[in-house]
Amino acid sequence: MRNKGWYFEEVGRLVPVENEVPLPSAGEVVVRVAFAGICGSDLHAFRGEHPLVAPGKILGHEFSGEIFSVGEDVRELLVGQHVVIEPSITCGRCYNCTHGRYNICADLSVIGCVDHDGGFQEFVAVPAKKAYPLEEIPLDVATLVEPFAVAVHGVRISGFRPGDEALVIGAGPIGLLTCSFLVLSGARRVVVLDLIEERLSFAKELLSEIAAIKSEEFSRDLFSFEGPDLVFECVGLDDTINAAINYARKGTEVVLMGVPAEKSSTNFIFVQDRELKITGSLMYVKEDYLIALDMLRRARIDFSRMITRIFDFGELPQAFEHALKNKRQAVKTLVRIGN
Repeated sequence: MRNKGWYFEEVGRLVPVENEVPLPSAGEVVVRVAFAGICGSDLHAFRGEHPLVAPGKILGHEFSGEIFSVGEDVRELLVGQHVVIEPSITCGRCYNCTHGRYNICADLSVIGCVDHDGGFQEFVAVPAKKAYPLEEIPLDVATLVEPFAVAVHGVRISGFRPGDEALVIGAGPIGLLTCSFLVLSGARRVVVLDLIEERLSFAKELLSEIAAIKSEEFSRDLFSFEGPDLVFECVGLDDTINAAINYARKGTEVVLMGVPAEKSSTNFIFVQDRELKITGSLMYVKEDYLIALDMLRRARIDFSRMITRIFDFGELPQAFEHALKNKRQAVKTLVRIGN
């Protein structure tokens, strides 16, 4: 048996490869991948626009599958069990790892992004503690756990409290999931901004409780007290970061969840002048993953609607092109890797 995958050889080029099926080391499991999602960061890397993810690896950090084999000392997982993977790999020794913030580990690496091949292959060896049993969540929907955990983390590290009113900039997957978690967490009002009419229409269909509007329709009168209590920026462009700063009420918080360019032109004069708090949000920790799993299990919102197209494994390059060229209609594009 061979392990087939797609190697990110250079910017704009994915090539098929075959390797040996990995053997699990002590404390590891080998996962037979079922589905993998294409993330915005995958697309940025593919186009050479991601400041931290470069060619020379197999991409894919949003993936689910079943346990194929287990290593020595692994007792909590069984062969055949359905799991979703938390892709962060951390040292466990640095200050942040030992203080509950391993998402900002001093030596952080990420399966499918930095230092480790990811889920765009048939078999992946991962630490057993990074494989979460799915129970009743379907394998395709389980690919949403990773981006949902990003949204959960951004809200949880902010100053959000139930009853607050929030502005979310960007109605892509992270923006939609941030809106979802805010609604499920008791936000009084959630407004999402985007430039793409189709994304706004989808946001309204997915979450009837929110207001989904274009940027030019923004008004502080949408909120009870001179503007939003918090702003969540989920795009990462200079224009959207500056919009988040401009739309924030004086003395409030802006949470940066989108990945910006390596160099950015931001209106920091307004951050100082208006006493804004800028909070960066990176990935997640275990608690965020568990909450995301719980939200998907409860299924109050039909998150499966976010999966707008599934490609076969042999069509991975076409799946990337589809996601890049169809931003108006494509919310989350998946690749079916296993049977």
